[in-house]
Amino acid sequence: MISDRLLRSWLRCPRKAWQDLHGDPTQRAWHPQRAIQLGQEQQCLSRYGACRGLTMARGAAEAFRGAAAIQGLRLLAQQERLQLRGRVPLLLRHDAESRLGPWSYVPLLVRTGCFINREQRLCLAFLGRLLRSFQGRRPPHGLMLSTGGDCQQVSLDPLQPQLDELLAEMAVGLNQPHAPDLIAERKRCTICCWRQPCNAHAAASGHLVDVSGVGAGRRRQLIRLQISTIAELAQSDSAWLGQALAQQGHLSQADHHNALAAALVLQARSQQSQRAQRRPGSADCSGQTSLTAQLHHAPGVLFYDIEADPDARENYLHGFLIQARQDPGAPLDLTPDPTGVTPQHHPILCLPHHGDGRCWQRIHHFLSRFPGWPLLHYGETERIELQRLARRAGASAASREDLDRRFVDVHNLVRQQWVLPLSSYGLKSVATWLGFRWRHPNAEGARAVLWWRHWRRHGHCHDLRRILDYNQDDCQATRFVAAWLLAQESGAGPRA
Repeated sequence: MISDRLLRSWLRCPRKAWQDLHGDPTQRAWHPQRAIQLGQEQQCLSRYGACRGLTMARGAAEAFRGAAAIQGLRLLAQQERLQLRGRVPLLLRHDAESRLGPWSYVPLLVRTGCFINREQRLCLAFLGRLLRSFQGRRPPHGLMLSTGGDCQQVSLDPLQPQLDELLAEMAVGLNQPHAPDLIAERKRCTICCWRQPCNAHAAASGHLVDVSGVGAGRRRQLIRLQISTIAELAQSDSAWLGQALAQQGHLSQADHHNALAAALVLQARSQQSQRAQRRPGSADCSGQTSLTAQLHHAPGVLFYDIEADPDARENYLHGFLIQARQDPGAPLDLTPDPTGVTPQHHPILCLPHHGDGRCWQRIHHFLSRFPGWPLLHYGETERIELQRLARRAGASAASREDLDRRFVDVHNLVRQQWVLPLSSYGLKSVATWLGFRWRHPNAEGARAVLWWRHWRRHGHCHDLRRILDYNQDDCQATRFVAAWLLAQESGAGPRA
């Protein structure tokens, strides 16, 4: 049995599709991504139907009555030895005769992203094949509805050979006794329900994809050099590796390849030994690479984190943690209070109807209460998004320049100064490694998006409370990492 969901999984990661069929259910962790997608699909279809005056019917019987639009119809088909099944988000009536009557239907699929990709085209072709079995006629085209409301027509006939090849490949691969290998590009694994067993497999086997900085292309290069595990990379001579990488790339960029090779070998050695190491040349930090220097004269610091709904392109929460310097003559102490007292959390909710001007005014008013206080954040998102908001709201160039001088990217400082025994340098990974714990188990951005959408729809206060807690914990985690950096720079921290 091959379903549309299984086909989509195979296109993204054959290992996931195999585990969906054969994996241990107890190792499968629920992830909110599917719920988010279904909710977004429903919203898009509702808007689409309302704009065109469509009444959304349900059930196969409505197809025989010639309903203009049928939502969520589940279909089955038999193709040689394969049984196919799938759920069509929306069927739209088409003026072409079929076994249903003097009409037929074309499938509509809701998509995300700016462009229609191969996965979406083949999924649409798969739904078209199911529809052919149902109505006795293959639809000549399907429709792709973007989350922004644009609808594009996709010809299905040219996709049939690719679909046949894909189904044959799946029929063989899904019947193998062992799971396929890990995919090389593992960023998408963060939203997979099988990420925990796959992470364990990658760590146990010393898989190169587990090395921070090794993507699909770099892995292929290393394998061509007979380096296929973390241990082999850790044992490599960085000078030899740099020369070998330059020969595979551009010899004129030898310095770049030498630096890259040194970084990869150092990262592999750190992960193999499970010990953090200072990056060469970072022991004597000064200027912009030193957090101590940047906070030396600051009367206090603000830890800043944004919660966003990327599909809706909304930054719905700007959260700040306020920590003042207790003793003007002493170094700034960011370590957690042993009594459990935490700095004040100041969340600023930005709803769509507020508009950019009002949101920026509230944030600017808050920041003006703390002149000269650095804004510590983790990653580039906060700086980019707040500057964009300021520009859209018409903030002056001088105001934006003053704002820009206040940003301190803790993630960038970690990457500049340290090699950590981690496959990811994200906030969750680094802060957890240092011992920080979020209040809500399995807290992550996607789950916060689900809470946000539930709150917007139902108004349950516990959903909003979870979002605020999660944002506060993200700010606290940034503070936790910053405190560790300060301790390492001063030499007072525990050995890494």
